[in-house]
Amino acid sequence: MEAPKHNFLENCLFFNTNAFSRQLLKLAEVEFKPLKLSPAHASLLLLIFETPGINPKELSRLLQLTPSTITRFIDSLAKKKLVRRKSKGKAAFIFPTQKSLDMQASIALAYKNLYIAYSRILGTKTAMGLSHLIAKANEKIMENREDNETQF
Repeated sequence: MEAPKHNFLENCLFFNTNAFSRQLLKLAEVEFKPLKLSPAHASLLLLIFETPGINPKELSRLLQLTPSTITRFIDSLAKKKLVRRKSKGKAAFIFPTQKSLDMQASIALAYKNLYIAYSRILGTKTAMGLSHLIAKANEKIMENREDNETQF
């Protein structure tokens, strides 16, 4: 019996974006391994560098991660002495340490190298186009979710 020429997964956005994300993660892990940072922790640090004193709620919103995940990331980075918390009442504010600031250029370079790696594979135009399309699609899904949540 001949195998089908197309399977249902080829047209499944959910499957394809997740599979693509796993491949990108493998590329990213190669770039961030020398820094002993996960790509997710590096992203969090870049936001903290950009906005010292940012609160976990804003980090959660920007990274589209749950507050508990952000707390775990901050705990992990604090243990490595890469961030410090400053509390004022119930509010917490996250700051980079000198140790992480010393890594800032290396983190930026790892991101640049990641961009170069996937652009070399996909082509710059395709990489930028995909990034733009995925960001717009994500925005639409987020808006739809927020609209649906306010209806209940």
